[in-house]
Amino acid sequence: MLALTSLVGIALMAQSVALRESNPKADPAAVVLAGHARFTVLTSQLIRLEWSASDFRDASTVVVNNRALPVPKYQVTKKDQWVEISTDALHVRYDATSSVSFSDANLRVQVKSVSSSNRTVTWTPSLTDKDDKRLFGSLRTLDMTNGTVDLNCNAGGPDTIADSHCTYGLVSRSGYVVVDDSLSTELDNDPWPWVVETSAKPATSCAAIPPLERRVCGYNVVSQDQCDANGCCFDDSASLPNGFSCYYGAQAYQDLYFFGHGLEFKQALHDFTLVAGKIPLPPKFAFGVFYSRWWAYNDVDIDGISHEYATRSIPLDVVVLDMDWHLTFYKNNSADQSGQPKGWTGYTWNKELFPDPKAFLAHLHSNGLHVTLNLHPASGVQPWEDSYEAMATAMGIDPATKVYVPFDLTNKTFATNWLQLSLQPRQDEGVDFWWLDWQQGEDWFVAHNQASPNLNPTLWLNHVFFTNPFQWRNDTRPVLLHRFGGLGNHRYPLGFSGDVVPSWQSLQFQPYFTANAANVGFAYWSHDIGGFQQGHDAQLYTRWIQWGVFSPVLRTHSQKDSVSDRRIWTYPNANYEIMRHFINLRRRLVPYIYTQSRLTHDTGLAMLHGLYYEWPEFDEAYSYTHQYAFGSSFVVAPVVQPVDPTTQLAAKSVWVPPGVWFDLTRGSLVTGPIVYKRWYALDEVPWFAKAGSIVPFGPEATASSLGQAQTAPEALVLTIIPGTPHGSGAVYDDAGNSSAYLRGDQHSWTHFTYDSQDNASMVVTIYPANGTFAGRRPRQRYLLELRHAVPARHVQVDGRDVAYSAFGNDETKPEGGGWTYDPSHLTLLVHLDVAVTSTTRVRVQFDTPASLSTKVDLNGVVGTMARLQHVKTLLDLQFAYAEDYPYLRHAYGMSRRIQYNLTSFFQEVALWPQWIKLGVAEVRKLKLAPSVQAQIVHLLVDDTAVPHESRVDKVFSDDQAADVLVFN
Repeated sequence: MLALTSLVGIALMAQSVALRESNPKADPAAVVLAGHARFTVLTSQLIRLEWSASDFRDASTVVVNNRALPVPKYQVTKKDQWVEISTDALHVRYDATSSVSFSDANLRVQVKSVSSSNRTVTWTPSLTDKDDKRLFGSLRTLDMTNGTVDLNCNAGGPDTIADSHCTYGLVSRSGYVVVDDSLSTELDNDPWPWVVETSAKPATSCAAIPPLERRVCGYNVVSQDQCDANGCCFDDSASLPNGFSCYYGAQAYQDLYFFGHGLEFKQALHDFTLVAGKIPLPPKFAFGVFYSRWWAYNDVDIDGISHEYATRSIPLDVVVLDMDWHLTFYKNNSADQSGQPKGWTGYTWNKELFPDPKAFLAHLHSNGLHVTLNLHPASGVQPWEDSYEAMATAMGIDPATKVYVPFDLTNKTFATNWLQLSLQPRQDEGVDFWWLDWQQGEDWFVAHNQASPNLNPTLWLNHVFFTNPFQWRNDTRPVLLHRFGGLGNHRYPLGFSGDVVPSWQSLQFQPYFTANAANVGFAYWSHDIGGFQQGHDAQLYTRWIQWGVFSPVLRTHSQKDSVSDRRIWTYPNANYEIMRHFINLRRRLVPYIYTQSRLTHDTGLAMLHGLYYEWPEFDEAYSYTHQYAFGSSFVVAPVVQPVDPTTQLAAKSVWVPPGVWFDLTRGSLVTGPIVYKRWYALDEVPWFAKAGSIVPFGPEATASSLGQAQTAPEALVLTIIPGTPHGSGAVYDDAGNSSAYLRGDQHSWTHFTYDSQDNASMVVTIYPANGTFAGRRPRQRYLLELRHAVPARHVQVDGRDVAYSAFGNDETKPEGGGWTYDPSHLTLLVHLDVAVTSTTRVRVQFDTPASLSTKVDLNGVVGTMARLQHVKTLLDLQFAYAEDYPYLRHAYGMSRRIQYNLTSFFQEVALWPQWIKLGVAEVRKLKLAPSVQAQIVHLLVDDTAVPHESRVDKVFSDDQAADVLVFN
């Protein structure tokens, strides 16, 4: 047997310790003892409430691992039998003479201010299970689902919760949430924290709790035996709601965390991560593009697929090998010794498919690709595995008997040997991380006599792999693919939601499902983009890809059949080109996504989250469930329904939040709050940027499309979003795949600002990078993109005039700091190459109309120009005579005319609305197929084809619409 001391742990486990930053014992100054109760003031809005007939708990649990927080200001007063604790936000009142566990008679907590109206709310223990305003959280998997899954955990009762790990959110419109940690499994204080087996004392004084005050004990408890094991009371006479039968007795230990944050939802998540651990920052490559398919690929196949990605300039960062990488026995589908399907579990390469795995993985790595392998571990180690002899010997089994080694993950000896002997050889060959394709209900460990009834097997598996000291060596940043295991699982990204049925209903549910996961800190769900089962619907897959681009992780996947193929080049060319464009947009978004993910680590708020975190007092922030915040700068509302068969457009209503927003698809400024309805073509997605943002993007093109997510881009594009006179932004970076980011000196932030003056000039400032890290470039190339802008009269960089070029020729680029103007996007571009330690200022003096009477409105021009390309294609395919639509032809050529002659800009744009109006009239006269005519008209008159109250031109005053510049 391998000795546990072989855990090189002490050094190798620094990863786990650093990620946890934990000390489970609170500062004594934060603790108030009152009879059988102990109160720990963790923050001004978070208080731990404990009741015990004997001892209190100071150990870590699988949920909470850090209570040693700075002590907030609070006061304690005692009068008669009452002890009162008051913070800036909360007031606790407790009867210190009470001899029974928490009840309405002895405990109440008041939240002093719930909303902007300073409404107060009071909680008593009987209210814990009755909060219908608590927001939903997440659950284990979406496997085999088609459409919506109910996230209301209690509605399904304890049996559903036990199987699904369904978990409510940490925020509520009631103004408080109570997290019950009483039954959570404890962890020891070993450098590699392990489960501590404990046993509860039998329940007593069950009748002392009035039925209306009974609180559910163990939401996953489905039998009296499990209830007894938890030291709780059982009553199946429907005394509790939703089918629960197990409740706390009058002497039961209570360990509650009262989150009294009112509607300050962001602060609630931040406080949760203070006590439950920060959300780790995944490696940068995880934000790129995954390719996955259940298929018996060999090394030649995978090399060919990666070559296809490269030759088509489609980004690819992670190759996923499903279960056929190891030995399988599909034809002999009998059960193995563990009772599982034979060959479903495997750790031994199929050498017929991968004759030299180490060499092949090295080849993929040389192309910048990372690799993950599928793993179903439930069968333990069977006799045909290459690690069997060593594993059997280590576990005291005679290998000659060919008796398998059972899967026993709560046994640290087994886990140590298994990770070292069965999995570490694969990691040494080059496997970067594991896809844990194993899911069991809460009863797995109980049924296999492996642990306490409350140890969540999914959460524990994820814990073991994410903290595995034999894999995450040399400061490598941990990551894995897995299912959700309840509270505490936020510490182990990434999620894998399972095999969904391809349908519009499934697509519609995924943005809502993902946004709700933010409410439990689970920031990184990945989905089978395109759906797992049979399906090759090109329109559906195109929309699914678009959603995937604006999701935490972009991972396509499908089952083993000839129809379910998610390689985008197997779809019609029109769909392929749209998908290729959006996947490249994902590559360009990586600097922004990585920056936002660092903020997730710092704050506890997932990049993708509901709009109620920003606007909690607006009902629309809750009711518009198919849109979400994508970081701090974007609101995204993916199109999740098919287009109209006649117009080939999809109607979409978006709630635009308060403030000024820039519609990146249409090129319009919108002032919210407003319900904004538009029609979207298949190549369009509703996404809106907050006015005043400076957003970092990657460049339009790269030398190779493989492995780009992990690589710091040679040039950063800083996109300046109009609508306010001042704006700012930042970009974060680090080594990308190292845990050194947890140390304060191994990452950097670079900040940017802009200030516009009198609507005629703008100053953009790039500040020196704050911090550094291994591999940081001494210089950085930038491309400033000033959206929704008119041409410049001149541009200066650090006081020096720089040259203009109509087409952005090489002489205007980095060293020259030249500028150009892109009329098709109404965007002014400035090229820079600067030292990262210096401050750089760019001053843009905008051009002005020749006559002050010249009024131009830039809203919608970019979107209509883009649609004109589609209109031209439709007309060309109808063989219409170009002479019959001269105004449309003239409109179509506007951007090129401006590019050749910038001085024509104001006259061209001022006449633009007339050209479009006359062009529509021309189309109505053409003898076209009715469907084509309807499609063209809808493309060009989108702004008039919606209800009057939603028209964008009614969002602005006449003065705003007439402004030449929009940086005002």
